[in-house]
Amino acid sequence: MKQKLFSFFIMALVLVSVSVANAATTLVEIGRSPFHQPPLKTKEELISMLQTKAPEVAKGFALAGRSDLYEPFMDQVTKTQIDLVQFPKGSQFEWMFYKKKGKGTIRIVKDVTWGNDKPFPGFQFPVDRDGIRYIFVIPLGCGNVALMGESKIPEVVVAPPPPNKPPQCGMTVTPTKTFCGENVTVDARTSTDPDGEIAKMTIAFVDESGKAISQKVVEGKTLMSEVAVPCGTNTLKVTVADNKGLEASSPACAVQVTGMKRVRFLADLGYYRQFDPSNYVFARAGMEYKFTEQFGLIGLLGWAPEVHGKDGASAFLADLLAEFSFSRYFVDLGVGGWITNGDSDLPGENSQLDMIAGFGARVYGEPEKFNASLFVEARSAFDEFDELGRYGRFGVGVRFRF
Repeated sequence: MKQKLFSFFIMALVLVSVSVANAATTLVEIGRSPFHQPPLKTKEELISMLQTKAPEVAKGFALAGRSDLYEPFMDQVTKTQIDLVQFPKGSQFEWMFYKKKGKGTIRIVKDVTWGNDKPFPGFQFPVDRDGIRYIFVIPLGCGNVALMGESKIPEVVVAPPPPNKPPQCGMTVTPTKTFCGENVTVDARTSTDPDGEIAKMTIAFVDESGKAISQKVVEGKTLMSEVAVPCGTNTLKVTVADNKGLEASSPACAVQVTGMKRVRFLADLGYYRQFDPSNYVFARAGMEYKFTEQFGLIGLLGWAPEVHGKDGASAFLADLLAEFSFSRYFVDLGVGGWITNGDSDLPGENSQLDMIAGFGARVYGEPEKFNASLFVEARSAFDEFDELGRYGRFGVGVRFRF
């Protein structure tokens, strides 16, 4: 019987001991069992205390069974945000290590609750490890290190960047009509990008079928360049690209540019009437050289066989004409050689140097392409102006430009 009572007493003692060991601790006073004295005042004092007592801090983490937190704790405390907080009654801590009466070895107490009506001040800061955020508290009055709680670090949802907006293209071209191979100036400095900057522009000449004839890339922010104009009428198109590579153009960045030929081949077919009388058909061929869009020089060689008449003779023609053009019309003025093998004593048959005047209009085709014009022309020798009505030659013809 005595042996049974003794066994029961031992079991009860063990149960009481375990219950006491696992019981929650209510803390009502700060400073009776400090890990550090004197009380902490600044964050700098806190960091200095932890670094000075590093071996003891490491032992405290080991007693708490969280040696894995020691290194991140010591590393992050110098970098993290440390706040001074007033902890009210009911504040709970998973564990806290201390020194009994501030002396001796490190001890650990778990499941601690602050039971005083008066809040206590303490430093609070987070320590992160493996996706978990641990909140540590160190009361100013004792320097004890306590783990207040832990939670999973919320995932930071990074909003996707807004889509890149295309640049806006704007440009001017000066001039829009010039001779083939001459330069025009392209100015795209009015182009903008709403969320970046223009990094380059591409200048292209595009023909009627949409095929690029030539292309030039201008890097950088200058957005001005000179480009040589190809012959004919083509579309000059500018495309701008922003600093992220997004390209854009617009109707404002497309303009027709005409490259005029300075040199063109011509051919005339026509009829002369001389009231002496004589009738001629003539054919001339030659070249035109343009000095400006309105003014050019034409050189022609040809043959004017007499087809009917009692005076006159077939002639070889060598004509040089200055031509002034406006819109589709033109005026010719020049000199020409009327060279025959007729009787040099007869005004209607002799070779002579003529003054030539004419007027015409383009009736088919575009100016810079193959076209045809109708013209009237009068020619007379310089020494026969007084007998223009008799020996002058008046004609009509068609001129082909190639």
